[in-house]
Amino acid sequence: MRPRKSAENLRVMENATDYQTWRTHAVDMDALEGMDVWKGNPSSPFYQHTLIQQRLINLRNWRKAGDWAQLIFSLREGLHRNLGNLANPELYKHTRVGTKFLIDAYITEVTSLLDYVCDNDIPDLPYSEKMMFFRHTGQSFGRSALMLSGGANMGMFHIGVIKALREQKLLPRVISGSSAGSVVAACVGTRKDNELDALFQGDDMDFHLWTRLGLREMIKQKSIMDIHQLERFLRKNIGEYTFEEAFKRTKRIINITVSPVDKNQHARLLNYLTTPHLLVWSAVLASCSVPGLFPPVRLMTKDRLGHEKPYMASIRWVDGAIESDLPAQRLGELYNVNHHIVSQTNPHVLPFITDQTRKDGWALFLTDVIKDEVKYRSKQVLQLASYGLNAGIVKGLLEGTVAVVDQQYYGDVTIHPKVRLKDYQRILGNLSQSEFQEWVLAGERATWPKIAMIRDQTIIGQTLEDCIIRLKKQRSKRTVEA
Repeated sequence: MRPRKSAENLRVMENATDYQTWRTHAVDMDALEGMDVWKGNPSSPFYQHTLIQQRLINLRNWRKAGDWAQLIFSLREGLHRNLGNLANPELYKHTRVGTKFLIDAYITEVTSLLDYVCDNDIPDLPYSEKMMFFRHTGQSFGRSALMLSGGANMGMFHIGVIKALREQKLLPRVISGSSAGSVVAACVGTRKDNELDALFQGDDMDFHLWTRLGLREMIKQKSIMDIHQLERFLRKNIGEYTFEEAFKRTKRIINITVSPVDKNQHARLLNYLTTPHLLVWSAVLASCSVPGLFPPVRLMTKDRLGHEKPYMASIRWVDGAIESDLPAQRLGELYNVNHHIVSQTNPHVLPFITDQTRKDGWALFLTDVIKDEVKYRSKQVLQLASYGLNAGIVKGLLEGTVAVVDQQYYGDVTIHPKVRLKDYQRILGNLSQSEFQEWVLAGERATWPKIAMIRDQTIIGQTLEDCIIRLKKQRSKRTVEA
């Protein structure tokens, strides 16, 4: 009976179209496999369970005694993202949903205490000190970002990832994108929350963006696809917002990577801080300009009167994934990001990614060794081939390929699709509505097994951020009432 029950659960999970259905049967599978016993036993070599257990006991005792001064002192001193190695991914490889009950209890207690301190008057904690507590603790804890890779049509997978995270209230405010990922980041970052459902369904999307040039135009423009058709697609689906206007409209912090053609420039991360008046569609156009497919482009901005004009007119820009597919370092510098959720769909990267959710023993280890060796040797061959060449097209291509191969394509949590040969065959064609929906559902299904880990790793940081927003609103309300 049990094997039949397990097979039924697996079948339902594989075909689920919503998270709740998937989760219900995944939890049932964990119970059938005896994982509740593992969850209930707090000990594990992968984190300091005694430290977490004692902190949980202390927090509960101080709350019961009403000792808020000690509670706030302890929270300010001890809230760190990876306290006791809580973020260790090994803690999430044993089960399909969740991890140790102790970890769940500790995170729930901390977020509950933070919400209480934010929303209630605490003796000897005036507003200014309360705000300082949340600001300093938030700065120390850091924040999360969602990073969307390139991937042409495979990038529609990102929309499913965003849909799944948003439904569970886990979508970070900081979102970066390169190439295809920049299209999705811009579409999300220019739409208000009540406009996102239409995006997820594809109701307001025009999928006609790939138009092949004739032979004469290919030779003239040194590219295969029509950049003007791509520009029309982006203007229609993103709008004429600048980065600053998009931020004010949605409060989401979108970041788009672009790479310069000129070697005396560096890859740039475009956002409302670095280029507030730059047009978002223009940044996406540059980030999607894959050499050979589309020609390099100029960036466009708005002047003080709102008129469109070139930004650094002498410089041309191309695909951001060439040098900075996942701009983790720059996000850390600008926004205090120290936790990265990566949605990875780059076609050249996917064959080298291994799903880390479940343990696979020696098979996983040997596969990773082989993949790492292939990547390392490929880089060596490319570098060797570029030696002795003067500046030129061949040397530029080789150096660009080395830059692509040598990047870090993983995050603290990495979500990626299971791709088939036919997905590569359709990577540049115009998508149908049904193909778009297939990619969205694939993104959701790939995200669901990571939801518990993402929640545990991000919910404290998100709570700190939300508390600061609520405190600002409380002060504004009191000022108006006064």
